[in-house]
Amino acid sequence: MRSPPPPLKNPFFRPKSPFYGLAGLGLALLLGCQDTQPRVYTEVAFKPLAASMPNGPMSGGMGPMAAGGMPAMSAAPVDIKVTWKLPEGWTTKDSANAMRIGSFAATDPDLANSGEIDPNAVDVSVVQLAGDAGGLKANIMRWMGQVGVKMGPEDLEAFIKAAARFKTASGQEGMFVDLTDKLSGDMTQDKTIYGAIVQTKEYTVFVKAMGEMAKVQRQKPIVKAFSQSLRIEGPKS
Repeated sequence: MRSPPPPLKNPFFRPKSPFYGLAGLGLALLLGCQDTQPRVYTEVAFKPLAASMPNGPMSGGMGPMAAGGMPAMSAAPVDIKVTWKLPEGWTTKDSANAMRIGSFAATDPDLANSGEIDPNAVDVSVVQLAGDAGGLKANIMRWMGQVGVKMGPEDLEAFIKAAARFKTASGQEGMFVDLTDKLSGDMTQDKTIYGAIVQTKEYTVFVKAMGEMAKVQRQKPIVKAFSQSLRIEGPKS
């Protein structure tokens, strides 16, 4: 009898190797770990807390000086309540200055009744601080520095003496600070300030209107009426 023929060999057959097994397992693990869903990242921004202002001793004169030659001011809380009558044409706005208790855009009277937006409205702020806030002279000089106006000690004394006085609706005495007719030494400034300061032993309240010279001039009677409308309730003057 003839012996059976040998089995045919598969030309594509390759004996299994431990290497192929491990490679296949690694590939399976790699594919299994892949996330088919799109990834979404959330960006978180941290804003540092604003540093508190130095609390130095207050004095009736210039007061202690802070960086940049400006008087140091106390940011300590003061237990008073300040209210006012908002003039027509003024709109309340947000402010990054935490010291403000009121912040307004004073639209030019020529545009107030037209319905047009004033892109360069006068900025009006109301600020209250404890004590004398560094002294009357120091704060007036600070405002002068913001618009480039300089004044010697004798001229400053005369300026304060000649300043118009007023009383708030609640009876406190204040003074107007009018820099609209003051020019910088090089006469190049484009902004000016008109404001009011109400100062007692317990607190100081500032009203400041700052903007283009012609626009602040037109806001003067409105700022006067606004300052006179203030009602300050709290410690006795």
